[in-house]
Amino acid sequence: MTSPHSRALPPLTNLPAPRVLPRESPSLVPPDAIMVESKGLLRRRLLRRSWAPGLVILGLWYALLGLYVLGASPTFWFLSALVALGEPTYLRAATVQLGFSRSGLATAFGLLPLAGTVLSLAMMQLAPSAIAGMDPRRHLSERGFQREVATRITAILLAPPLLVLLALPLSVVLGLKQPWSALGAGPLMALTLGAGAIMLAWVLVRRTLAVPTLLGVPDAGEVETAGRLDRDPAVRLAAAKKVLAQDRRHLPPNPGTAARSGAFSPRGLLTALVRIARACLVWVAPTAVGLGWLLFGTADAINTFGGMLETNLVEIRSALRWPVLAVGLPLLGLVAVGLAFVPGLAVLAAEGQRAEVVDQRTYATWPERARVNPWEARVVTLTGVFSAVLGLLGLLTGTVLLVLLGETTPLVWSGLVAIALVLVPLLGVGATAAMRTGLRDVLYGPAGDYTRRETPYALIAPDIGTRTQRGQDPAVRAEMRRRLQAEGAAQGVALLDVDVAGERLWMDDSAPGTTDTAVREADLGRGRLPDFGGEGSPFTRGADGAGGSGGYGAGGYRAGDDAYFDGARSDGSRADESHRHPIPDSITGLREP
Repeated sequence: MTSPHSRALPPLTNLPAPRVLPRESPSLVPPDAIMVESKGLLRRRLLRRSWAPGLVILGLWYALLGLYVLGASPTFWFLSALVALGEPTYLRAATVQLGFSRSGLATAFGLLPLAGTVLSLAMMQLAPSAIAGMDPRRHLSERGFQREVATRITAILLAPPLLVLLALPLSVVLGLKQPWSALGAGPLMALTLGAGAIMLAWVLVRRTLAVPTLLGVPDAGEVETAGRLDRDPAVRLAAAKKVLAQDRRHLPPNPGTAARSGAFSPRGLLTALVRIARACLVWVAPTAVGLGWLLFGTADAINTFGGMLETNLVEIRSALRWPVLAVGLPLLGLVAVGLAFVPGLAVLAAEGQRAEVVDQRTYATWPERARVNPWEARVVTLTGVFSAVLGLLGLLTGTVLLVLLGETTPLVWSGLVAIALVLVPLLGVGATAAMRTGLRDVLYGPAGDYTRRETPYALIAPDIGTRTQRGQDPAVRAEMRRRLQAEGAAQGVALLDVDVAGERLWMDDSAPGTTDTAVREADLGRGRLPDFGGEGSPFTRGADGAGGSGGYGAGGYRAGDDAYFDGARSDGSRADESHRHPIPDSITGLREP
């Protein structure tokens, strides 16, 4: 992307299709381009800093356990606590009526959160493998790269509480023995607040990870500051290139290219669905948690006070009966599938805006992109509108089916109205926000396939062994030599360093057998053998040097001859041994004059 702090550039149109860059093997990344010595060191750094996310996760487990206990009947717990102010024994009786015991609660609150925290921290052992193979150059910005590292680690740490939250309603449906006998208003309120607690913990854990310290690199904010304010022009330019790379995936895509119909490919559909879902976690989910707390909390209060008249305060009545779930879940799946096709439909609908594009260059901020690229702005807007319309159609269909089935309870009507007035518009806003940053991913694929950000690192940690051992790998050293040769003759000193470090003798690459590990059959047929520095070698000038036989300066039998050779040349002259040198037996010998 083009940085907003760079100087103004002339507009660019009719750009050629971006070229897909070849992927480099992570196993051939040189040692100086690897951030961390090994995955073991990365794991030790994570464990040393695990106390901060561990405290957040411990609090999360306590919150989830408290919500589970409270979810049996929140209003009844509240009324029991008020009565217990005057009669302490009443709270004990209420605990038994709701299916709990004092000893069971004490054991649960003493052990379960600690066990859950230990399990989450134990899963941190998987984090190095999840991030070790990441290539910083494939991310357009340094901030985006560090955010992705934090997201992957956070997902691993919060996987246990998330799985528990998803498994809890399933255990109720299967009829497992527990205080929750049905998915009533109280349990649904607890599940909703539990989802909100996990989202809050996600934000806190990601902030406590300190990715720059973990990787041993500067913070993204510091790099951005250096790219704008550093006094050294060279440092400022290098930092600016590290902060943000130019996105080569211009919009609209050229006609006839794969990106033109990329939104309808399986990869494009999946990318669109993931992008919109992640945006909905920011725009829709927090509001849904608040609405769920209000609706289910109110329903639980109504059920509890209504139970007073029936002398049954603790019975949990299912708030969502099976017809509601049978209608709602399939419709939710159909809406999700439809959302995957929405960006592609928006691209087709915005075809008329193609001629109005002023500049196809990708700018960093959305206002600049919308100003110079009306086509992109149109696609983004239509994606939000189509998503909201699709959500509303799904809601209307579900409403009609529930009316026909006679399942329109006051709670259901309240939920339908809240979804129509609040969540459906937010769905459109979330889809719009998703395409502002993800439309190019939907049409083209990842940005790293088309551009490489200028950063000194290409890998976080080696997949096997250490960074030092990677430098001793012959395949890696050969790749380093190939790259240096490709950069030109100016890298001669670096080439010498690579060869000296690998203890490789200089040889003439034009000689047979020196550039290929396999002996060529054609050379064997002509009687040419690989040059091992023996008789007739251009490196030894035919001299034995160490007093051995076989050279031109000493007598002996020459290969292929039957007569004894006394050291004379074929023209009858005696070989001059004064200028001949012995075969060097070390790197130091090569450097001697």
